[in-house]
Amino acid sequence: MDDPIRDAYEGNLPRPRLRWRPTVAYSRPEQSAQRDTPATSALPIEFFAGMGASLNAKDFVEGLLIEAAMSVVYGQSNSGKTFWLLDMALHVAAGLNWNGREVTQGPVIWIAMEGAYGIRNRVEAWKRHHGMAGVEIPFAVIPVALNLLNPEADISPLISTLDYVRGKFGADVKMTVVDTLSRAIAGGNENSPEDMGALVTNGTQIQQKTSSHVCWIHHSGKDDAKGARGHSLLRAATDTEIEITADGAQHMARVSKQRELDCAGEFAFTLQVVELGVNERGKPVTSCVVAGSGEGHTAGAVLTPRLKGHVRRALDVLHDLLAESGKGGFAGVPSGLPSVPEEWWRERFYDRTVSDGKDGLKQDSRRAAFNRAVSELQDKRLVGVGKGRVWSSKGQTFDQTGNQT
Repeated sequence: MDDPIRDAYEGNLPRPRLRWRPTVAYSRPEQSAQRDTPATSALPIEFFAGMGASLNAKDFVEGLLIEAAMSVVYGQSNSGKTFWLLDMALHVAAGLNWNGREVTQGPVIWIAMEGAYGIRNRVEAWKRHHGMAGVEIPFAVIPVALNLLNPEADISPLISTLDYVRGKFGADVKMTVVDTLSRAIAGGNENSPEDMGALVTNGTQIQQKTSSHVCWIHHSGKDDAKGARGHSLLRAATDTEIEITADGAQHMARVSKQRELDCAGEFAFTLQVVELGVNERGKPVTSCVVAGSGEGHTAGAVLTPRLKGHVRRALDVLHDLLAESGKGGFAGVPSGLPSVPEEWWRERFYDRTVSDGKDGLKQDSRRAAFNRAVSELQDKRLVGVGKGRVWSSKGQTFDQTGNQT
């Protein structure tokens, strides 16, 4: 019988010994009793009477990633994005809590489109750092470049491979990492709505047919303030977006978008060198692992405080404005940070705070609610305000002239 994993590896990686077993019996997601498939249609349908609250977000990384959804992790070259995401992915495969967050264990597939040499060394460094040598977990690498732009190219083989892995481990692939988007688009134009739309559509097909979360590793554009490079429909289709930045040896992962979960979370980390051995010339071979603030085997986290009500709304409004219209280079604003006029923030907050309904405010109460929200966000060091402009301070504090304190 053909073995697609073996054929893909082409003998470059040893075939894993599969000792891991799921903690629960495998099954496809259960259908609601009220869900039906009409004889004239292949599409499932849910009726009003059978609908109820969805209390479980199925976030396999607590508060961060959702099953069968889509995420983008992006940053400049050498920002540490691959190391950071690999650390998370291996925690998922191993069933280890990550950054103090609960993890639901499951198989993880890493598509190493830029070659398997680097990913093998990074995995080996992680094994040694976490004392996992000799321990088998449901993690596998596809060490070949795939064309995920053309639906007639590698989409079906990839889905078949994920089904193969599901059969081997007895559980749906929890997470599929595509490293990187620029290689997966296979010569297409990242700025083209047609090409980016086709790539996103093909990724959605993988999600729907395998129940796997699909995560794209991507690069920032020339202007960091504008986010990941390429056409804006990528961000529009993304459920979770995480930006990775670096300032010298200090790295930061920041959640910049969530569709279903709270848009909160900043994870500070550094990279620790691990020596793997010596090469044929007698020189040391090294790789790196993620190191944080001393939380045992997990990377350290600096979490954005949980916000509620009008404070949460005010911060969301500001983030949207900065993404849409933020500009740098203003006096009183820290260098490199985009800002918007404070009056724009106030007006957009007013627009989103309705004057009736359970969560509404009367017109004369909006000003007080906004002022309280601004004060709390400044106290929590989440925003900076100065000289009529406002910006996201990312944990720094500023006085009213815009100087860091």
